[in-house]
Amino acid sequence: MKRSLISALALALCLVFASAASAEENGLNVNTATQQELAAVPGLNADLAKAIVQYREEMGDFMSIDELADVPGMDKEALDAAREALRVDAISGAECNC
Repeated sequence: MKRSLISALALALCLVFASAASAEENGLNVNTATQQELAAVPGLNADLAKAIVQYREEMGDFMSIDELADVPGMDKEALDAAREALRVDAISGAECNC
């Protein structure tokens, strides 16, 4: 009984760490990321992070990473540098405020 409990706990820990690693590999979701999380992304800074969050609040979810090019202050170099660290997952039930 004790051995099976230890095995179950070990398996649970492995699943938790595998899930966390998988989420990190897939990048930061721009539709749910905080300003602080975005500011930590290579290529972005505090001003761009603030602009991304503001744009998202005004316009709704991003539909693609390329849409970040519409954010005021975003240039091609910043977007290219940040692209690999970001992903876009639509939020269930969210609509564009366009």
